[in-house]
Amino acid sequence: MNLVDALVLNGMEGVGDGSITKILEFTSLNRIGSLEELAEVGIHKLPLKRIPHSLDGLLKSGEFDAERLRINDELQTWTKHGVTVIHRNSAKYPKQLLDLLAPPPFLFCKGNTSLLENTRAIAVVGTRNNSPKGAVIAEKTVKEFHNRSFVIVSGLALGIDTIAHKAALECGAPTIAVLVDVQKISPATNRGLAEEILRKDGLLIAENMPGSPTVPAFFAKRDRIQAGLATAVFAIETSKDGGTMFAVKAAREMRRPVFVPDAMAAKYKDLSLDVIQGTQYLVEIGQARPYTNLLYDRITEELEHISQGLRPVDIREAQVGLEL
Repeated sequence: MNLVDALVLNGMEGVGDGSITKILEFTSLNRIGSLEELAEVGIHKLPLKRIPHSLDGLLKSGEFDAERLRINDELQTWTKHGVTVIHRNSAKYPKQLLDLLAPPPFLFCKGNTSLLENTRAIAVVGTRNNSPKGAVIAEKTVKEFHNRSFVIVSGLALGIDTIAHKAALECGAPTIAVLVDVQKISPATNRGLAEEILRKDGLLIAENMPGSPTVPAFFAKRDRIQAGLATAVFAIETSKDGGTMFAVKAAREMRRPVFVPDAMAAKYKDLSLDVIQGTQYLVEIGQARPYTNLLYDRITEELEHISQGLRPVDIREAQVGLEL
């Protein structure tokens, strides 16, 4: 389905991310390119448990032009601000995100979208309240993997995320910042950093359209996208209940590796620090592997293998369409 019509459906009351994802999968599978074609198929064939009244009314009315005009106006406004939109059915959609349990149906992007084609990426994430040791490890990790031609993904939050992006910019590594809103940068103190990422051919992306409300739940959701774009998550420092755990959880669900610094080898003076309780716990329960500078080459070989497996897959190859 074309982008404008997909955004029309997305704007219908009662159509959430789960519903729009199912609709986009259905239209791709059955080669439905427009609202008119979807209306012709019949709303009763949509793979939804409940059909929202707004969607039912729209498709039955056949009056799509007014909604399209509204969306086109929004697209023109976003374009003026350098924002492009990629949707689930687009050839530009990063197929590595399809391993997520809930892939974002839309990506709102500013900057170099070609970075989304590169499956050689790592997510370097962690606490906002990092230790000096954590800062050094994050910088070293970014520089080592840049030398091995990896894209650096993080979330532009304070602490480890900020350190990771700055380290990438300093060494010339391409970097992707996964945000809640690509226009309304949060935290505001990192607006300059976001601008520098764009100036240096990096990318800002979000699953929410510009102007969406900034709510805590959105920050937790965006963490899964960081993991989805990466071959592995490097959780530098985190408490047991830190937000970093959302990215770790997503990576584990996709069976992608999670690495944390070896606290003993890193010579933390105090192993009881809250910021490394989460990383040590992940090792204890077998959900992360400790790494040191001696393991970079071995890890690179593993991640290259994962990267090669993240090839574009047409969902029509894996599913059978309906007879229309």
